[in-house]
Amino acid sequence: MHYPEIGGGVFFVIHHDRDTIGNAFAAYVYWKYALVRTKVMDFNLKMGIGLAYATKKFIKGENEIHNAIGSNMNAYVQLRFGFEWKIAKPVRLVTAFTYNHYSDGAVKLPNLGINTLTGTIGIVYYPAIEKYKLVMNQDSFSKKPVLKNEIFAKATVGFLDVQNNLIPEKTYMAQNTSIGYSRYLNITNKLSAAANLEFNFGEPFIYVNTFEVQNKLLKKAATNLSVSISDEILIGRVAMHLELGAYLFHTYRLPLPIFFKIGGVCYLPEMGKKKRSQMMILGNVKAHGATAQMVEMGAGGTWKF
Repeated sequence: MHYPEIGGGVFFVIHHDRDTIGNAFAAYVYWKYALVRTKVMDFNLKMGIGLAYATKKFIKGENEIHNAIGSNMNAYVQLRFGFEWKIAKPVRLVTAFTYNHYSDGAVKLPNLGINTLTGTIGIVYYPAIEKYKLVMNQDSFSKKPVLKNEIFAKATVGFLDVQNNLIPEKTYMAQNTSIGYSRYLNITNKLSAAANLEFNFGEPFIYVNTFEVQNKLLKKAATNLSVSISDEILIGRVAMHLELGAYLFHTYRLPLPIFFKIGGVCYLPEMGKKKRSQMMILGNVKAHGATAQMVEMGAGGTWKF
């Protein structure tokens, strides 16, 4: 019926240099979409997000060579493109390419993160594949119009760990406010565009390299203005959020003025007489390139028309 598959899974990896970087174990939820379907195979995109536990981390004076992970608890992300070959009615052969990543989102430094690229081969058994005959009764369908447009506003608070050669390690706060427009492509997917205003109070400390410029830098407002586009994959009231943005104004020079966010959104029941308004709570990891900058948590609201 062209709806996505939703489920859960576990992931574990035993690293070659496990005396230094240890091993990792993760539990995650996933969404899987069939991009192409034929009589022979299905071409799928699978995305997962969850929590990972790393057995080794950076410890000053003990394990300083391991500068990729600063915390035992981490966020886990999985992206997989794969083929499911229909070798029998309930049995499929899976061949896939999978990208796995875990890091703590810069809540604790250092935080380069660990990426694992894997080739996957396996067997999937579907014990209850059946053909359903749907009897449509037109009187049972809702007569209210389908609302495909939406405006939204949201605010988040992020936490980032900062360290340099002048100040001790410390966690700072960043505030972000976004307003935007969304268009529903179908009941499980919507595209959005937004304008974002961020006040990153830890950012001045990242660029302090000498005492001479410290006071001057700290007086500058850590203000960032950006635009972004995003896609949400919805399963009921829960959605997986993917966002790509670019800075229009940034107080300090950036090596890469592009950011990426991945996270989840939970929508509360509709409100109002016409059920057009909705509140939401959300969380995501913001990254520049392949390096996480911070973890954000927040809330917002939407209005459909």
